[in-house]
Amino acid sequence: MQYMNKLFYNLRGYDEKKRKLEERLKYDSIISPNLKIKPINQSKIYELYYIPTMKTIDLINSISKDDIILVDLYNELPDVAKKAFLIDMLSSELFSTNEIEGVKSSKEELVSTTKEVLKSENYNTNLRFSNIINSYFQLQMNNLKRPKDFKDIRKIYDEITIDGVSEEDLPDGEYFRKNLVYIHKQGKEIHRGVSQGDNTEEYIILVLEQLLDFLNTDEKCNSLIKNAIFHYYFGYIHPFYDGNGRTNRFISSIYLKEDYSWLTALSLSQGCNEYRNLYLKAFDMTNQVSMQGELNFFVDSFLEILNNGQNILKDNISNKMILLELAYKKSENDKNINEDKLLLNITKVAIELSLFGLNDYIDIDLLKEVLGYSEQTLRIKLNKLVELNILEKISKNPIKCILNNAYLEEKFI
Repeated sequence: MQYMNKLFYNLRGYDEKKRKLEERLKYDSIISPNLKIKPINQSKIYELYYIPTMKTIDLINSISKDDIILVDLYNELPDVAKKAFLIDMLSSELFSTNEIEGVKSSKEELVSTTKEVLKSENYNTNLRFSNIINSYFQLQMNNLKRPKDFKDIRKIYDEITIDGVSEEDLPDGEYFRKNLVYIHKQGKEIHRGVSQGDNTEEYIILVLEQLLDFLNTDEKCNSLIKNAIFHYYFGYIHPFYDGNGRTNRFISSIYLKEDYSWLTALSLSQGCNEYRNLYLKAFDMTNQVSMQGELNFFVDSFLEILNNGQNILKDNISNKMILLELAYKKSENDKNINEDKLLLNITKVAIELSLFGLNDYIDIDLLKEVLGYSEQTLRIKLNKLVELNILEKISKNPIKCILNNAYLEEKFI
């Protein structure tokens, strides 16, 4: 089925375009979420609608299959690699959404904060992005529930944007913005968030409640399609002056986690960042009068972006697992360490952290937790691996070591 905007320019005259729209609105399979939009620079209001197609069904099937593959790949990882990969995933998700929103951050900073958050519940909340990372961690642990009303949306916004929205861009209403907000692209206005004069915040609450009602009560529509429709309409409403995108993506991730693994839920922002042009185009095209309220292009684009995010993650894990297998084999064939089980196991821990973490080091506490043995024994073995140029010491007291990259790169089998 052709998207409506493609047909729009090939149809002659207003009457023919109107007839085609009426024809589509009579499809038996049509999904009508009871939501409306008004494209800028014209007066007509359009009812949103979506028509299921084989393309959408294929994308949903692909997402479901890839979710199973992701879980299987992750479960094959050794425990140390799993934890390092979790830290990388949480920090990468926030890094991606920061890049989309233009919030300055470094991957190193986010990894460091993520480690602090994961240490205990009493993490340092003064660390930049710590609240946001904790929210992603709670999502991964399945501790978050879908928003039931507009107040829940504001709570999520407060947690997700605490370090990414300037004070002057915070909501001036009790929950949401009170005034108009304009979205520009290359200096040209392309969208306005919903408004209603002096009652803009009340109107935002009204349409958000309509959106949540569709999302939380409609049982006929596939959950992924509902999620995509929610994602579009939340962006259309634009309830805040700033921080709408990251709030929107996080809420969508909460809904994804209900039916899919945390790996799929946390791949959304990475997919949106990697395919940013398609992501932004999907909003822009659906807002146009030529689409006449049709949601198919946005739904398909959203699902494609999500599936691409999964594929990025699959490739990442698969490539590292190949490297891990080769590195294990290399260490097992290393005559300097293969006859000493503890030397070999410490080396494998360093390999896992090197491949799946970022600037991760091994120390006595980690090795005691993973391998056991006394501090004195572990210290002797660490120093031995440093002498063999397998490890590189980055701190003497306390002793901290990282894998010497040359050990794999120059002596790789």
